Amino acid sequence: MSFPLSRRSLFTAAGAGLTLGLLPGGLMAVAAPGQGATVHNWLHVGPDGTITLFSNAQEMGQGGFSGVAQLLANELCVPWDRVAVKTAPLIDAMGMAGGRSHWTGGSSSIRSQWDKLRYAGAAAREMLVTAGARMLGVSVAECRAVNGHIEHRSDGRRVAYGAVADMASRLPVPANPVPLARTDWSLVGQPLLRKDIAEKVDGSAIYATDVRLPGLLSATVMQCPVFGGRLVSVDPSPAMSVPGVRRVVPVMSVSIPIPGSEQPLIVNDAVAVIADHWWAARQGLMALSPVWDFQGKDGLDTDGMIAAIQARLNDVGSIRKAAQEDEGVIRTRHATAMAGAARTVRCDYHVPALAHAQMEPMSAVADLSAGKAVAWTGSQFATSVRHILCGLTGLAEDKVTVHTLPSGGGFGRRYLNDYVAYACFLSKQAGAPVKLIYSREEDLAQGRYRPATACRLTAGLDQNGLPVAIHTHTAPASGQVWIAIAPPGTEAQPDHQPSYYLPAPLATMAEAGLPIPNGPWRAPGSTQGAFFFECFVDEMAQAAGQDPVTYRRRLLASNPRALRVLEAAVTASDWGRDLPPGTGRGIAIWNSFQSIAAQVVQVQVAQNRVRVEKVWCAFDCGTIVNPDSVRAQGEGSILMALSASLAEKVLLESGAVSSRNFDQYTLLRMEQMPVIEVILVESPDAPVGGAGEPMTPPLPPALANAIFAATGRRLRSLPLSDHGLTVA
Repeated sequence: MSFPLSRRSLFTAAGAGLTLGLLPGGLMAVAAPGQGATVHNWLHVGPDGTITLFSNAQEMGQGGFSGVAQLLANELCVPWDRVAVKTAPLIDAMGMAGGRSHWTGGSSSIRSQWDKLRYAGAAAREMLVTAGARMLGVSVAECRAVNGHIEHRSDGRRVAYGAVADMASRLPVPANPVPLARTDWSLVGQPLLRKDIAEKVDGSAIYATDVRLPGLLSATVMQCPVFGGRLVSVDPSPAMSVPGVRRVVPVMSVSIPIPGSEQPLIVNDAVAVIADHWWAARQGLMALSPVWDFQGKDGLDTDGMIAAIQARLNDVGSIRKAAQEDEGVIRTRHATAMAGAARTVRCDYHVPALAHAQMEPMSAVADLSAGKAVAWTGSQFATSVRHILCGLTGLAEDKVTVHTLPSGGGFGRRYLNDYVAYACFLSKQAGAPVKLIYSREEDLAQGRYRPATACRLTAGLDQNGLPVAIHTHTAPASGQVWIAIAPPGTEAQPDHQPSYYLPAPLATMAEAGLPIPNGPWRAPGSTQGAFFFECFVDEMAQAAGQDPVTYRRRLLASNPRALRVLEAAVTASDWGRDLPPGTGRGIAIWNSFQSIAAQVVQVQVAQNRVRVEKVWCAFDCGTIVNPDSVRAQGEGSILMALSASLAEKVLLESGAVSSRNFDQYTLLRMEQMPVIEVILVESPDAPVGGAGEPMTPPLPPALANAIFAATGRRLRSLPLSDHGLTVA
C-alpha cells in the first residue's frame, strides 16, 4: 500500500512532541499549521515518550479504545504502559471508515481502522528511527525501534522517542511506510489489560449521569405510551406542588433529518418535568395525568403482532438481489430447481421483539443556555448529536460541542439519540444546563426494538438429502430482516448470512409495517436469521437421516474456513460422546461482520426445567488483537443471546409496551448462566473481522437444537418460556 504524502502531510510539531495525522482513507495530506488546515485524529509522542492516541470509537464496554491503542503501540514498538488513549474531538475528517460520521457499531472499532493505524504507526516509527539514527550519528540501517527507544544494533546505544520526537517532525515523510511483519509483533495477539478497566474499578470513569455543572437541573420524561400517539393537554399543577420541581414542559413530536442516516430521528410527543434533582422530577412526573390522543393505534397487542407477521408469510414479498440480477431469472432458476427436488422441507418460525435492556438507562446532559450548544452523552452516533444541537440552535457545526463519554452498555440502542434531543430541547426551554435520565420503565417502554419477525423456509432436497434450491421468506413487524444465501461460486465469504454456499437461492421479505419503532440490536438481522436458518439446517439433516454435524460438514465442503471453525467447536465439545438421559447438544454456525462463530450448547431438561450446562464457541475473526477482549466479548454475547432466547419478550397491550421493568421483562440471573469456553481460531490471511457481535447469532439455534436432542421437541419460536419451559 502506498500513500502520496508531501513534506508536511503526516507530521507536525505540537509543542515538544510529535503529532501524527490519521485521516479517512489512510494517511492524507494536510497543510502546515498557519495555512488554515487542522491536523485531525492524531497521535502524539510526548517528550517523556508517552504515546497518546485520540480515538473516534465510543467506549461502551467492548474495549474498542484499548484495541486500537494496542494495534498502534505494536507498530510503534512501545511498551503498553507508555500508551494512553483519549476520545477524539468531533471533526468530520476523523469519521469512521473514511466517512464524515462519528459512530460506533457494526463491530467496527478494530476492523475499520486496521490498515489506517498500522500504516500510520509504521510511518511514525520510521520517522523516529531516522531521527534517532541522526542523533546517534549512524545510518538508519544500523538502528531499530525497541521499547520506545531507537537502538543501535551493534553497540546497544539508545535514545528515547521523546528525545527525538521534535526532530522527527521535521523530516521528510516516508512515501511507503512498511508495517511490521507478523513475526515482529510484540503486542498484537497478547492478552493485555484494557486501558479503561482501572477507572471503572476505582469509580473515576465519567458517564453522563456523573456530569456536574454550575446551575445544572435534572429532568425526566414521559412519552406517549402508544407509539404514534399525540399529546392533547396536561395540567401541570400536580407536579408543581412537588418540592424541587421547576417546570412542566410539553414536547411535540418532531422529525430531525440526520445526514448520512437512512432515517430521520423521530422524537415523540411527551411530557417532561424539570427539577432541582432527579427524584423530584420523577415524583412530579408521576403526579401528572396527561391527556393523549392515541390516533386509533391502541388496538395492537402481543398476539396481534405475532398474527400480523405470520400472515405476511403468505405474501409474495420483495426479492433480495444484486442490481445487475434479473428478478425473473432468479425466480425461474429457483422454481426449476425446486421442481426437480426429490422431496421438500418447509418450516415456519418466529421470534419476538426485544429490548436492549442495557444497564445504564438513556441519559444525556445538554447546555443550550446563553448562546451555548454543548452536549455530554455516551452516544454511539455522536454526529447525530451534533445535528440535533445545530437544528435546535441554528448554529453552524463548528460552533457546537459534543463530549462523547463511555456508556454502560449500548448494543445499538445508543445509536438512536431521542434522549439527547429531549435533553437539548429541555435545556433550551429552561435556559440552563439539564441532565435528562430515562426511568427504567421509560427506557423499556420507549425502546427502539429488535423487530418481531416471522420466517418461512422451504428447501428442495436431492436423493442424498442435500439442498438443490432454498427459499427464505422473512416477515418483520417493521424494518428489514433478510436471509440472503450465497450461491456456489461466490468468491467472498458470506457475511451477515448462513455460512454455506447453496444452489438456486431465493430471498424474499414482506414487512408487516406495524407502528413499533425498531433499531439495531446486537448483530442486527443475524440474531433472527441465524435462529431461523440454523434450526432449519437441523430439520433438513433430520429429513436426510444424518447427524447435524455430519450434515453441516457436507454443506460446508466448499467453505474450508467455516468448516475449520465448525470442527474446532466439535473437537472442543467432544461431540458425539454418550450423554445422560435428558441431556442434549445442539450446534449452529453463522457468518457476520467478516467473522465466523460456531457454537455447541449442552442442556439438561427435566420436568420442563432447562439447565444450560455449557456453551463451546469457536470463533474466527481473522487476526486477533487482544484474545482476552475477544473472549470477553464472546462471553457477553452468549449470555445476552441466552437470556433473550430463554425468557426475554417485549409485551404489548392496547398499543403500549406493558413489560416496563425487570419483573416483566425477564433477564437471566447469574446463577442460571452456563460455563462458557471460547476457542479462538485465527485466519491470518483473512480480512480482520469484528468481535463485539458475531458470537451472538449462533446461540439461539444451537440452544433450540440442543433441546430437541434432549426431548424430541422442535421449538420453532422464542422465547422458550412460551413453550412451558422454565430456567433451572
